Amino acid sequence: MVYKDDASGYYCLLIAICCDLNAYESRLMYEHGPDYPPCKRILKKKVKLPEDIKIVSKLQMGEQMRRLRTEGFTLDAIAEAFGCYPSAVRRRIAKAEVEKKKLE
Repeated sequence: MVYKDDASGYYCLLIAICCDLNAYESRLMYEHGPDYPPCKRILKKKVKLPEDIKIVSKLQMGEQMRRLRTEGFTLDAIAEAFGCYPSAVRRRIAKAEVEKKKLE
């Protein structure tokens, strides 16, 4: 997509940094604004981990990821919240489900 001015890329970068969005999300926000329905969903679904959560093991991390996934968060959003890749999120969720079945 061609933007109207040369500074639009900088604006998208600022939006991405200030709002903690990825490139696609910041471009949508720049083009349509925060009142655009997909932008509202993006801002609503951003995951922020509470400061009081202390994760000791990868199993506990997997449990937290599994809980967030069942609440409807995307793999990308969960990966951003935990600072890892979406493939790591899938793997930890799968391990957490296996461990949960073993305990039952």
